[in-house]
Amino acid sequence: MKFKVQQLGILGMTIAIGSIVVSCSSSKVSQCANIIKVVNQTVTDTKDITAAGTKGDVATIEKLAGIFEKAAKDLDSVSLNDERLKTYRGQFLAMYKGATDINKQLVASIKERKTTKVYEGLRKSRATFSPEQDLATGLTQYCKEPEK
Repeated sequence: MKFKVQQLGILGMTIAIGSIVVSCSSSKVSQCANIIKVVNQTVTDTKDITAAGTKGDVATIEKLAGIFEKAAKDLDSVSLNDERLKTYRGQFLAMYKGATDINKQLVASIKERKTTKVYEGLRKSRATFSPEQDLATGLTQYCKEPEK
């Protein structure tokens, strides 16, 4: 019976040491999770609002500006130590802040009935989001890499 108690003690120590190691090394994992959570929520919110299309609807475009503004604030509040994650965050922040500004300009252009500015804003919007897929893929791949 004494042998089994020793085995349980060793198993308990192994679990305790393992959880300490995991908690110390999970900083990258938790930082990744926090960034990915904000990005995924932004994508979900955007899809929900644009599911039926925008069709120049000022209210929808204003909601999109609010979503991107919130995403930028949420991302900015994520605490990061990892330099590469800071770079990804900076790139997403630039995209979300740019999208916020563009959507606000689109609303103003639509209200002023300035068609040329509307088309220019739409072009800028496409350009702002063109790196989104590469950013998301890069972030996902980096977060899958084991910590060094």
